[in-house]
Amino acid sequence: MTHVTEDDLDDLEFDTLRTGDHTSAARRLSELAASVSGGVSRAKVLLRAGEQWQHAGDHAKAAELYRQAIEDGGETYGDPRAYLADALFELDRADEARDLIEQIRADEPRDPEVYRTVAEVLYAHGDPEGAHDWATAGVELVLALRERGEEDVEIAEDSLEGLLRLRYRTRVDLGRPEDDYDAMLDDLLKTS
Repeated sequence: MTHVTEDDLDDLEFDTLRTGDHTSAARRLSELAASVSGGVSRAKVLLRAGEQWQHAGDHAKAAELYRQAIEDGGETYGDPRAYLADALFELDRADEARDLIEQIRADEPRDPEVYRTVAEVLYAHGDPEGAHDWATAGVELVLALRERGEEDVEIAEDSLEGLLRLRYRTRVDLGRPEDDYDAMLDDLLKTS
C-alpha cells in the first residue's frame, strides 16, 4: 500500500505540465489509485487519473475512472459526475451527460466549484444557455453563503471571480444586456 499526499499529486501534475506526457501521468495515477492507503482518498486519485486520461484524449478511459471515483464514494474535489459528463459529451453520449447534470442539479450542491465545472462543461460543449444558468446559480450560492456568514464563505469567494467571468462570457455570447453581476465582476477586477 502507498501513502499519497496532495503534494505528491500536485508534483506529478506539475511534472506533467512540464513534459506534456498525460498518458504516463494517467497510468501512474491509475496505479496509485489501486494501492493508495492514507493521505488522499482513492476517489480523489481516480478523479485526477481520469482528468489526465482526458488530457491525453482517451475519453473512454477517463469515463471509466470517473465512474470508479463515483462508485468509490470517497472524498473528492467538486463532483465527479461533472467530470464524467464532460467525458460522455466527448464520447457523443450527450443524453447520458445531461442526465448526470440533472442529477447534480437535483442534489443542490453547496460547492460553487461544482457550478463552475458544470458551466464550463456545458460551455465547452456548445450550450451557452445552460452554462449561463449554472454560472448564475453558482454566483447566487456564493452570495447566499456570504449573506448567511457561513464558515465556508471564504472558499466560496475564491470561486466567485471564475463564475462571474464565465457568466459574462456566456451573457455576451447570448447577446444579453449588461446587468448587476457584470458590475460585480468589474468591482472584483478593480480590487485584485
